[in-house]
Amino acid sequence: MNSRPDLRDFSREVLVSVKKFLKYKDLQKYTGLSPPILWRYIVNGMRPSQERAEHILRSLIEGGVLRNIILKNIRIIGKDIVDIYDLVYNKDLVKLAGYEAYYYFKDLDIDAVATVEVDGIPVAVATAFLFDAELIVAKRRKELGYNDYYEETYLSRDPPFLTSIYVPKAVIKKNYRILIVDDLLRSGRTLSSLINIIRDAKAYPVGVFSIVAIGNEWVNVVRKALIDKVHVMVHLLG
Repeated sequence: MNSRPDLRDFSREVLVSVKKFLKYKDLQKYTGLSPPILWRYIVNGMRPSQERAEHILRSLIEGGVLRNIILKNIRIIGKDIVDIYDLVYNKDLVKLAGYEAYYYFKDLDIDAVATVEVDGIPVAVATAFLFDAELIVAKRRKELGYNDYYEETYLSRDPPFLTSIYVPKAVIKKNYRILIVDDLLRSGRTLSSLINIIRDAKAYPVGVFSIVAIGNEWVNVVRKALIDKVHVMVHLLG
């Protein structure tokens, strides 16, 4: 799309957000930059050079700093059960997830970000904003005002029942390149249904991003769909 963030501005935004969770001495340890220099970027609004911006992003994102902040806000309740409510509805944490999604998929020509209601919506909004992309939300009911829908039905489990998701046909444009964003991947059944809807619309699912994934069952869905680019912030064993 048209108005993606400049890398220098983007790196400063990431620093500002990360500073809400870390002290200057922590940022110094991760980036190698002194507190006075970091203060100029975070508080004084100074933009780093292109080279330093790339260094900051590598240090914080590829270095796993954002991931570790996210991980600390996941509550593991039991086998295959996690509570991420406080994560996906915390605007500062959602920003971090959006930054990581943008960083790893910024080289793709993304037209739209797609998710399934409900808990994937906040991070999908944050990601779509950074890409200046359209937002597509598959819902479990039909909305008033639309007549034609793409529809997929899949078998949910625990307990087992049939679930349908719907996307108005007017929302997905032909040949759209779509990044799928989710809060949690587990069985991959919802993901598979969303991929089918995107392909029914003759659009292209070009990547998958999730804050958390449990186990590897969902991996088979991605492989079968021939989606090459996938990024998960926190992958937990099932």
